[in-house]
Amino acid sequence: MSNQRSVGRFSVESPLSYESFPLAPAAGELEEAAQKLRATIAVRPPGTTKKRAVWIVHGMGQQVPFETLEQLAEGLISAAEHSNPPASAPPPKFREVRVGNTVLQRVELALPRPGTDLQEVHLYECYWAPKTEGAVKLSDVVSFLWDGGTSGLANFFTGFARALFGNMIEFPLSWRTPTYLLLTLAVLAALTVINAIVVGMGASLAGISSMQNFVPREQVGTLTAVAGMVCALAIAFGVTLFLAEMSRPTRGASLSYGRRVRDLTWVALGITILTILAGAGIMALIAWVRCVPDWLKPESFQNSVIHFTNVLVLAVIAIMILARIVQWRNVSKEKSGLREGATLEEKTESETSRTLRALFYIAFLAHLSAIVGIIWLASEGPGWALRFPPVVAWVCGWPSNFLRCLLGAPLWECICGFLQRVLTSRFWIWPFLFLISAVVRNLLVQFVGDVTAYISSNKIDRFEDIRKKIKDAAKESAAAVYLAKANGSHDFEYEKVAIVGHSLGSVIAYDTLNRLIADDSLVQDMTGITRRTALFLTFGSPLDKIAFFFSVMGKNTKHIREQLAAVVQPLIQDYKNRTFRWVNVYSRNDIICGSLDFYDLPGTSAPPGVENVRDEDALIPLVAHVEYWKNLTLWKELWAEVTRS
Repeated sequence: MSNQRSVGRFSVESPLSYESFPLAPAAGELEEAAQKLRATIAVRPPGTTKKRAVWIVHGMGQQVPFETLEQLAEGLISAAEHSNPPASAPPPKFREVRVGNTVLQRVELALPRPGTDLQEVHLYECYWAPKTEGAVKLSDVVSFLWDGGTSGLANFFTGFARALFGNMIEFPLSWRTPTYLLLTLAVLAALTVINAIVVGMGASLAGISSMQNFVPREQVGTLTAVAGMVCALAIAFGVTLFLAEMSRPTRGASLSYGRRVRDLTWVALGITILTILAGAGIMALIAWVRCVPDWLKPESFQNSVIHFTNVLVLAVIAIMILARIVQWRNVSKEKSGLREGATLEEKTESETSRTLRALFYIAFLAHLSAIVGIIWLASEGPGWALRFPPVVAWVCGWPSNFLRCLLGAPLWECICGFLQRVLTSRFWIWPFLFLISAVVRNLLVQFVGDVTAYISSNKIDRFEDIRKKIKDAAKESAAAVYLAKANGSHDFEYEKVAIVGHSLGSVIAYDTLNRLIADDSLVQDMTGITRRTALFLTFGSPLDKIAFFFSVMGKNTKHIREQLAAVVQPLIQDYKNRTFRWVNVYSRNDIICGSLDFYDLPGTSAPPGVENVRDEDALIPLVAHVEYWKNLTLWKELWAEVTRS
């Protein structure tokens, strides 16, 4: 007998084909049918149906097709379920549509409105990720980050001004700006140094003849001990961050615990950054200057450091494995709970969540003990280093005697011999550090690489064609949604359209909306882009940072280039182009984004100014940038707008 059962219903609808209203080109460039349609529009402007659409652009990184649409649909349905009073939406429908020559896939929702009726909302996405895949190298990313950091420092000290609404507006900057920039550049330089040394040591240990003398043989042990410190801290921080995200409260639950997690994770991040900076400096001294600090020279100290880091790494790996087991059990319980009708609220404060919280605290203490232990070993000198292994043996003595009696002396001696070899082993350090270095390189290329390819740093580069392809694809997709002609009618298919962008996607959405508004102005606003835009919603947006880092101001000029750049940005030319709300959701824990302050005249209230809304549930540093998708702040803003009467 089959154990299969239905866990939900959905409906795939028949494909649809729409005509498309013509936009932007001069009449002479249009086909005869389009010329006639435009003439008709001029005499009798089209109306709209009551349908609404959401067009979303995903952010940077490895994006899976339709993942963004899935998160968008789930977020809107969740916002309806958490509205006051709670409301449920019918199962979504799915359909492929053709608008002119553009083929799109969409999700069709019927969202409950305040009242009793339902609002039909169609969801579309702009999927651009494959256009940058494999196009960016690590050297491109490093150069991009370095240019952005140095340009930002220059803008801070020379003054930063923006061409906004016919005026050059100078913005005051906080002292934190150069501090963060200098720290970022220092970390970038440190990671580059560590990566170079790891590659050099890997080549040396692999027996490549040209790298045999990369480090003198007598200094390999010292360099390995320092590498072990860096590696242990990196692994401990990774596990701490992993558990912080796993145990984080969702949707406002236990926010006090969430704040503690946030604060402790910031502390762990600070310790890790200091370790990277110090480790890179010491490794550079040993590898390239051939200078070894006195406190690192005793072999007993090096052995104790290796012993200590091995214990730490084994401990945090065990914590991570235990957390994974707890998480797996939690997923199994949730599935069975859902089948039995259990609610999400009933599981929020479960025993599993308390276990994960306890594991987070243990992981944080393990991470903190790493730096404390290393400082202690260094400050106590060779005497303490000689005593460290016996202290470990003394602490483990009672459990050891118990296990000897339980397992038998021969088996326990065999296990002890294996553990002794593991705890004193050095062979894992360079492979592990090489693996960590490879992971960091891959993350930089996959995430920052997309930004590198799309954002122009005011230098000639080889990404111009990629930028054009992304911009053209985004404009084609968004225009198809705006210009779709309702079947059997002279009206537009959509009364209102919401534009949504996450991370780099917010920059693409901003550029696309500017292009659509500019094109619409060429035909006397016949298609009503600004009038029919319900909302421009950005979240995790780096628009402010991009405007600051890559300002096109020239030295000793009249800001001509900055003013020319504003020509293609109707959203900062005249507030009449912002008849809709621009809502920006951000978190102070998101190092990539922030509030958007460089797109309005000083003192402008919202609307038409940008409404900066803080997501209090995006708590975890380095992870907050993707936490918006899981929280309600974003979806409540969108749901309220697309269902507004």
